[in-house]
Amino acid sequence: MKLRTLTILFFALVLLGVSFRLGRHSPHHRSELRSAVIVDEMLRTGEWLIPTKGGEARLQKPPLFYWVAAGVAAAAGGASTTTLRSVSAAAGFALVVLVWAWGSRAFDPATGLAAAAALAAMDQFWLSARLGTADMLLVLFCTGALVAFERLWMSHDRRLLAAVSVCLALGFLTKATAALVDVGVPITVWLAAERRLSFALRPPALAAAAFAAAVGVSWYAGALWLVPEAPARFYEFFFVPLGAGHSDLASDHYRPAWYYLPRLLGASAPAVLLLPLVIRDGWSTRFFRDTPALRFAAMSAFSLLVAWSLIPQKGKHYLLPILPLFALLAGHSLARAIRRA
Repeated sequence: MKLRTLTILFFALVLLGVSFRLGRHSPHHRSELRSAVIVDEMLRTGEWLIPTKGGEARLQKPPLFYWVAAGVAAAAGGASTTTLRSVSAAAGFALVVLVWAWGSRAFDPATGLAAAAALAAMDQFWLSARLGTADMLLVLFCTGALVAFERLWMSHDRRLLAAVSVCLALGFLTKATAALVDVGVPITVWLAAERRLSFALRPPALAAAAFAAAVGVSWYAGALWLVPEAPARFYEFFFVPLGAGHSDLASDHYRPAWYYLPRLLGASAPAVLLLPLVIRDGWSTRFFRDTPALRFAAMSAFSLLVAWSLIPQKGKHYLLPILPLFALLAGHSLARAIRRA
């Protein structure tokens, strides 16, 4: 079977998998139940700028996911479990396409397909892609920012700064501080390792950062203007998930630093079986010394694992941004092993 035909068949199966009987079961996850109520109130009241839950302003996170879900529901003629989850399903499918494009552009189409297949063989991917929460949408934007940055670094095409900036801004409008960690930590670590931190102080980079910041804080400025209790609420929630607790948050559990290690293995199963191949390739190439794209993916995945492990509050869904990075590493090792065989 030709690679192109195999690729088309693979994407058709992924699309079928993320969308099949999407609304069969009613929302049961705490975050999904909350999202369903917020989107329903948004449509019923016509108040889109400030999401509400039970008539009270919901300011814990920016509302981009709620806006998209409400838009889909309005286009479909009403909110439902299917319309809510379709946002994550579409984002999940787009994430698989993005990983395929990353692997194909950085290496070759076979590696791109293997990387996309590795991502699609992860348990947490399917859980989040069929759940009506903001996590998959966040990971799509954050991965897009990292892919654009890696391509910028390799190609020296400054136009890609705009893509990094837009993806970061959209990620921030989806989940605020989580996007800053998922994008900011890997890029900062990479620049430090390359001894090029001065890159972030150049005018084009500063302009891109300023645009992302302006878009990211725009909703907060509107909320401060319209909601009297917003200053006190933002003070309470600003550092979530960086340490402040609240009973209405999914990340309100304090865990030890090693909490993520066994859960990362489960989240990436069964693709985690390719980890020995990745370790072997990394060892034999001195940490992918001659393959910057792999070194960037490995460094980004490790830095995110360390960053989220050091943050006191933890939730399993914070591991999701690591999975596309590991998928590229696993896909490259798998394609290499197949070629050798």
